[in-house]
Amino acid sequence: MNAREFYEIFIQKTSQDVLINNKTLFDVYKSSKEYTPVIMGIINEIIAEAGYNPQNEYYRIDAIGWTSHSDDMKEEATTKDIRLNPHLWDLKIAVEHENSKTDWTDEIIKLIHIKCKLKVVIGYNYFDERGPKEQEKLDFIAKWMKEIEAFTEYPREEYLIILGNGANRFSSNSTYTDMDYKGYIYNWDTNRFEEIM
Repeated sequence: MNAREFYEIFIQKTSQDVLINNKTLFDVYKSSKEYTPVIMGIINEIIAEAGYNPQNEYYRIDAIGWTSHSDDMKEEATTKDIRLNPHLWDLKIAVEHENSKTDWTDEIIKLIHIKCKLKVVIGYNYFDERGPKEQEKLDFIAKWMKEIEAFTEYPREEYLIILGNGANRFSSNSTYTDMDYKGYIYNWDTNRFEEIM
């Protein structure tokens, strides 16, 4: 689906003859603060009809760091009498933390789709799978990251994975005595995560 196709379907689905509880969408918009759920229903329908899986509010990131340029924008908007709130900022870092020892890959894939210089995932591995088995997992995800269209080496965003100890996979016995966090940076030349020494 391209932009023109989405627009044409959206206009068709929001035309004046579409009724919600015997009201046109325009009347719903004018009389209700609950207009967003109505529009989101239409958007999800369009996405599903295009053969995609709709999901709402997925990109809630655990922590971000950003810098603001809003003052410059506000000054020009005021000078030119442009009535827009100044929202101008650069995302510098996005961080995800995942307690699950098997689900932190979803956090990596999510961050691939976020545009910023530094992307960090903090996760955990089974205590008995540290070392070579941990590197095998990192190599596995590094291989599959390249299958995501949004993954590109330009502008060579940094990917950092920090893994700590988790419970032993085969028993509930906790034989580790500390978190033993280890950091791994994605190396664009070798296409692998390499341990920070």
